[in-house]
Amino acid sequence: MTRSSSRESGWTKLTSVFIENNLFLRNYLKRFLHSEQDIEDVVQEVYIKAAKAESERTEELEHPKAFLFTIAKNLAINELNHKSHKRTSYIQDCMDHINEDEAHSAEAENVAMESLGIHCEAISNLPEKGRLVYLLKRVHGLKHQEIADRLQISLSSVEKHLSMALVYCSEYIRKQDVDTPIRDRKSPLKQVRGNE
Repeated sequence: MTRSSSRESGWTKLTSVFIENNLFLRNYLKRFLHSEQDIEDVVQEVYIKAAKAESERTEELEHPKAFLFTIAKNLAINELNHKSHKRTSYIQDCMDHINEDEAHSAEAENVAMESLGIHCEAISNLPEKGRLVYLLKRVHGLKHQEIADRLQISLSSVEKHLSMALVYCSEYIRKQDVDTPIRDRKSPLKQVRGNE
């Protein structure tokens, strides 16, 4: 679409760029999201956020295409983090339904909940790229090459980030186990669920 046709249609520059790059935007989001519905939802949200930001600006956007793709990436990362958190919450909810009448089961449940909570804390403390690689591998089950393709990084970078994340999480969990006995520790899962 040319500038003159965008002017004739009454569309803003951003709307024209969005329409022209809609297919590229969808393909870009496939690097992060599996579900077509998730991609569709994020594409719509990209336009809404971009249009709102454009309407609040006094000057015209210099690089509307880059602006759209930056919004898309941020929303996709948020969606990944949200889905990972939902899965962790689901695991927690399932664990809540274990029969508490059996003493050894209740103790095992407490230990498992504490362990899961500490693990979630460790993951949330990772740098963004390491957290994404870790979640794509451990939660979404992607292969190293698929992660590299989605995040547009080298295979060796995926392995480096995953290795560093695993070492960090193991060390974090080990330190928590050494520093505080389980019965004296506040449940990180309760803290995480309290922030929902």
